[in-house]
Amino acid sequence: MANPNLKPYYFILLAIAFVGFMDSIYLTTIHYMEQVPGCGEDGGCGEVAASEYSTILGIPISIGGIGYYVTIIFLSIWWIDKANSLVPKVMLILSVPAFLFSIWLVHLQLNVIDAICFYCMVSAGSSTLIFLISFLVYRKASIG
Repeated sequence: MANPNLKPYYFILLAIAFVGFMDSIYLTTIHYMEQVPGCGEDGGCGEVAASEYSTILGIPISIGGIGYYVTIIFLSIWWIDKANSLVPKVMLILSVPAFLFSIWLVHLQLNVIDAICFYCMVSAGSSTLIFLISFLVYRKASIG
């Protein structure tokens, strides 16, 4: 049986993944509407969104974010509903590459594009929090 004390963590993961999901939906919608994300007067969203790094093979990277966050939402709900002991391991395995990719994207914003996109940073923050909480949950689940 999975540790019932982990349930609050999965509600937090669910909330963070929902924020990341909505952020990715917004960025994907803006991309296909051929608009610039609204970041305010001094924001760098336009530069980041127009950069060669915003797509892979012509597909916006935010679509990958949608898939990732939907998966985290599904896993969180699965754990909340069934307390499946496989979920902490799977979530950690999925969150590591997402976190590393987020680090790479933040590096690109800071050091290559020389502009920061608020919405991209929301996604990077969401991925980072999901990784950290997933690591914590995995450790707690492993300990018992």
